Amino acid sequence: MKHTLKIFLLFWVFLGGCTTEYQTIDRSETAVIVDSVFQAEKIGELDVLVVVDRSGSMNDDADEVGSGIELFRLDIEGLTTDYRFAFITTDSGTIGYAGYYDSSSSSIELAMAASILPPAADEAGFESTYVFLNNDDGIDFRRPDADFLLFLISDEDEQSSISTSIFYDWLQEEFALVKHDVVAITTTDECAYTYGIGYKYIELVNLYGKDAIPICGENWEYWLSESSFLTQMISSISLSQTPIVESITVYVNHESIYGWSYSEDANMVTLDSVPDYGSLIEVGYKVAIE
Repeated sequence: MKHTLKIFLLFWVFLGGCTTEYQTIDRSETAVIVDSVFQAEKIGELDVLVVVDRSGSMNDDADEVGSGIELFRLDIEGLTTDYRFAFITTDSGTIGYAGYYDSSSSSIELAMAASILPPAADEAGFESTYVFLNNDDGIDFRRPDADFLLFLISDEDEQSSISTSIFYDWLQEEFALVKHDVVAITTTDECAYTYGIGYKYIELVNLYGKDAIPICGENWEYWLSESSFLTQMISSISLSQTPIVESITVYVNHESIYGWSYSEDANMVTLDSVPDYGSLIEVGYKVAIE
């Protein structure tokens, strides 16, 4: 019995001394992704043309246009004080014109500009834009070296013979030497009422990588300052893929920064401060490969 116990104890000691150490090795593959965007450059000159539907159904919207553009002016004065505003109607046969307005114009002048435009029966925003920029008033308003921003505001579809693709191609050619952008505020399928969804306006801004702003929305004038790449200052980046969160690194002009946060719900990185004009903002991170 003692001999058996001795053998058992020796065997137990042997097992205890040979205990295996386990190490977990993560063999999952990853890839490195870098999402980047440039902050807006400080603008030298900026010409803003506001094309407004002045038909009867739009009578109540003129004040919103005026207040929205005045708020917009406050935003662009952070980028440049060398700007001009012009307002025209969508009636290409007899275009109503107010302008041009610049940094010397009073707030009340700019706020009332859309309201003093004459009534217009036609819904020809594309055609009136083309005609105006080629008539004497338009030539006097537009500066060849100025960046250009076009607002198209109507509660109905564009009804001229100019197709969306032809108008887009003309804009690309006409403003090839400067930066330009288009913003549409029109009836969308989100609106409960439909005088006529602005299909052509929606198609046009889609070509510029954005959606139209629903004219039925509350306080849409506050969205104007966030609707154009020419004036919007960037402080957040939507990530193109879902990151391994602990791998995220943020750079501004190739230097790593630490003042940022990540939202899993939005899959977005938000910076604590707004980078300077022209800055390169990069977010690098790893993603798991299935």
